[in-house]
Order: sequence, then C-alpha cells, then structure tokens
Amino acid sequence: MAIPPITPLEFQQISVLLRDQCGLYLQEDQAYLVETRLRDFVQNLGLAGYGELYLRLRYEPERLLPMVINLMTTNETFWFRDESCWNAVEKAILPMLLQKLERGSGRVKIWIAGCSTGQEAYSLAMLIDEICLKRGKPELARAFDIQAMDISLAALDVARSGRYNDFDIRRGLSETRRGRYFERQADNRWLLQPNIRLRVRFDAINLARDFSWLGKFDLIFCRNVTIYFTPPVRERILTQMAAMLEPGGALLLGATESVWGGRGNFRTVEFEGCIFISKPG
Repeated sequence: MAIPPITPLEFQQISVLLRDQCGLYLQEDQAYLVETRLRDFVQNLGLAGYGELYLRLRYEPERLLPMVINLMTTNETFWFRDESCWNAVEKAILPMLLQKLERGSGRVKIWIAGCSTGQEAYSLAMLIDEICLKRGKPELARAFDIQAMDISLAALDVARSGRYNDFDIRRGLSETRRGRYFERQADNRWLLQPNIRLRVRFDAINLARDFSWLGKFDLIFCRNVTIYFTPPVRERILTQMAAMLEPGGALLLGATESVWGGRGNFRTVEFEGCIFISKPG
C-alpha cells in the first residue's frame, strides 16, 4: 500500500521532535526530505503514514529514533577531505602538538566530532603515523588519543569495523596509503590494519546535549557537522568546544562553522585556505 504524502501537521510534529531530541533542524520547505528518506522506513514498519510514525517515535524513542536519525543525516565523507585543511593539520597543527610531546607533556587528546563512518579519524591516524616515522620517532604516534563520535549508530558500526568497499576506499585515498595501511579481503572489501584502527576510539554522542563532561582536548575537528542545527544551537556547540581546548589547542572548522570566528581570547587563524580557532598557550 502506498504511503500518502506527508501533511503539514505531520511534518511539523516530526521536525519538532527531531529538533528537541537531537538538535536536527529542518526548514519549512524540507518536507520532501522527510518523505524521500523515511518513506521506505514507514512502509517497512507496516505503518499507514507519517502520523503513525510520529506516534511510534514518541512512545518507542529508544528503538526507533536512532534509525530515523541515521536515515535523516547525511554520512557523506571521504579520506583526507578538503586538501587545504589537511595541509594545515600537517604543516601547522601537528608539528605544534609533537613539540608538546617532545617537551614531555604526556599525551595529546584529539576529538573528532561528527566522525561519520570513520574516514576523517583514520585519515588523521595515518597522517600522525607518517609524520612520526619521518621524524624518526614512530613511538610518538602512540601518545595520541583520538576519540571519534557521531550520533548515527549505523555509521559508528562501519567506523569501528574499519572495513570499506571499493568505492569508499578510493575516495581520496592514494594507492600508496591503500597499500600501506589496508589489506584486501576475500569479499573485495578493504580492512584497515590494526595498528591504525586501534588508535581510534568510537562512541555515540548527541551534540545537542551538554558534552562538557568529555574534558579538555588539544585538537578538535568540527567540520561541516553543525549544518543540521539552528543558529543558536550551533553557537552553543562551537562556544562549548572552544572552551574545551587546552592552552595552545586548536578547533578545526569546516565551511559551515568557519563564519563563527571565535569569541573572547580565541584567535582565528587562516592557513593556506583553512580556518581554525586557536587558544593561546
């Protein structure tokens, strides 16, 4: 049985619920997005329409909400995405963090917010491995704690597995790195080597809720993550992230976030086309 088009009331109910539960912001003209992304889900549940889905979401949020969030959010990502930002990480940010380690300051803590299926976090782990090898100090790579988080449980499952298909593995990853860090499996998928995979810890998080309990970080990635949030929620998220930086730390932003510009004693740095916020050390 065909699912009837979503009504204005049903769209309002679902969009308000998603906004309140996870900060996902849908504009008034995005009813089509709910229809196209949730139609099969509604049908597979055996529901008559989007109104019934709203009721089920209200009374079974623990089971159904993560599925809806996964369908409504875009997990678009690839290896070493946005060359200018990776140049900044390699040439400006990581050398500063390595100097900190060489001075005997313990460990470097990094947080990847909105990690999707893991390519950004693993790209960073590979780059750290390469830079430490070039310096003749491969043991320093083990002093980086990389914590990667996302709201999508399905995306996190892929990230933890470290297994990618042919299409995903070739998006932004050179043949040299593919040969160095991946092993081709019998099912034509590629498995990331344990020495890189185990350097990243993946967990679920809802950025619309308080996350100050995570503590302080030397580097935070927040690239094109806050596109789903209302301006006030986006402001609160970025302000809170900046407050969580250690002295000398950096908050790496994407195009969505770069208009924020920081507050207080934070410094906005432009490095070869990449914008990041720096906290004076």
